[in-house]
Amino acid sequence: MALLAPPALAFDFCRYQAADLDDVLAQRHPQTGLDLYRATPLRLEFKLVSYEETCAVQSIPLAMRMLGFTEEQIDGVQATRCIKVRSAKGKEARLFIQDVVRAHLPGEVPLGGPVTLFAIHLFRTSEGPGLLVNEFEAPKKPDKSDVAAA
Repeated sequence: MALLAPPALAFDFCRYQAADLDDVLAQRHPQTGLDLYRATPLRLEFKLVSYEETCAVQSIPLAMRMLGFTEEQIDGVQATRCIKVRSAKGKEARLFIQDVVRAHLPGEVPLGGPVTLFAIHLFRTSEGPGLLVNEFEAPKKPDKSDVAAA
């Protein structure tokens, strides 16, 4: 259940299952409180709307504790903001994002641009899913040989 890979190991992209954000947003949600998930790793593709949003990040350690994460794992997750994304059907959502990951987004993904995010589905509230972004993949820029061939 490790959220962060040790520095000597590469991020395990393969464990994240492809999912559709519209499907995740359409799932039933509680009227009050918080429904826990099994820390399901998801790979989601959508458009980036904002690099930084305020959100209820205090829910992350609480949910992780209830899901059985170790204190070391919980302490390793530094997430103080959310990002806003837009699904294929035009629905917007705020996603928690680790600060170290969020710091690199502006340099690699323009607002309005497509991005693939790797997130753990921790919980669901009346406001929507509690997804914690651990990594992202920016769209590949065509190299000079691709541009010359076009």
